[in-house]
Amino acid sequence: MSWIALGIPASLLVARIGQIPLTYPVAPQHKLPLLLPLYLLAPVAVEVHRRLEAGAWSDYGIAWNQSFGWLMVVGFAIAAGGVVALVALQLSLGWRRWRSPIAPPHSEVPGPNPESAGPSPGVVLLAVLPLALFVGWIEELVFRGVLVNGLAQAWPVWLMAIAVSLIFAVSHLVWDGPAGAPQLPGLAVMGAVLLLARWVAGGSLGLAWGLHAGWVFAIAAIDALALLKPGQDGPLWLVGLPDQPLTGVLPLGLLGLTGLGLWLFG
Repeated sequence: MSWIALGIPASLLVARIGQIPLTYPVAPQHKLPLLLPLYLLAPVAVEVHRRLEAGAWSDYGIAWNQSFGWLMVVGFAIAAGGVVALVALQLSLGWRRWRSPIAPPHSEVPGPNPESAGPSPGVVLLAVLPLALFVGWIEELVFRGVLVNGLAQAWPVWLMAIAVSLIFAVSHLVWDGPAGAPQLPGLAVMGAVLLLARWVAGGSLGLAWGLHAGWVFAIAAIDALALLKPGQDGPLWLVGLPDQPLTGVLPLGLLGLTGLGLWLFG
C-alpha cells in the first residue's frame, strides 16, 4: 500500500527527531511514536482511494451513525468485560494479586505523600481511552476493512479469511521480532474473531472496532495503573508466557468464547 511507503520515512523522521534508537526488536516504549505516522496516514490514504474510486466509507465498514456507534459500544463492553473476568479468575486462583490503583508501583517505599508520584487513575484512564479507540479504529480499517475488501474481490471467502487473519498476526512481528512468534497462533485467532465480528454486523466495522478497542483499553489500563502484582506461579500453558498472554489457554479460551457468542447471538 502507498501509505506504508509514505509512513516508513515518516517513522524514520520521528525516530531521528526523538532520538529513538533503531534497534530490533523495537523497545515497547518506542512502538507508539514510530507507529503514529503510519496510523495517521492510513485514513488519509483511504480517503484518497475512496475519492479516486468514487466510493464511500461505508464500503470499508465505516458508517458514522447511531447503529455503528451502538455496535462499537457493545463490542467494547464485551471485550473489556471479558478481560476483567479473566483477571478476576486469576485473582481468585492466587496467580495474581491486587494493587491499589491509587498508589504507584513504588509506593511501598516509605515517604511523604506517595500519591503525588504519578497521575491519578482518572487521568490515566482518560489518556488510555482515546488511544485505544484510535488504535482499534485504524487497525480495523486497515485489516478488516481495506484488506478484506481487496482480497475478497480475487479470492474465495474462506481463503480471504485465512489470509487476512495470518497477515494480521504476522504484522506484529515487524515490531516484536522473532520473540513474538509464540503469539502468532493467538493473534491469528484474534484476527479471525474480529473478522467474524464484521460478518455478523452485516459488514459494519462497529462491533469489531469496539472489541479491538476494548481489549486494548482493558489491558493497557491494567498495565498503566499497575493494578496487578505477581502471585503464585500459574501454569504457563494456562496463563501464557510473560507479556505474551495469547500463548495461554485461558486468554485463547476467552477469544474462543467471544467468537462463539458472536456466532450464536450475532
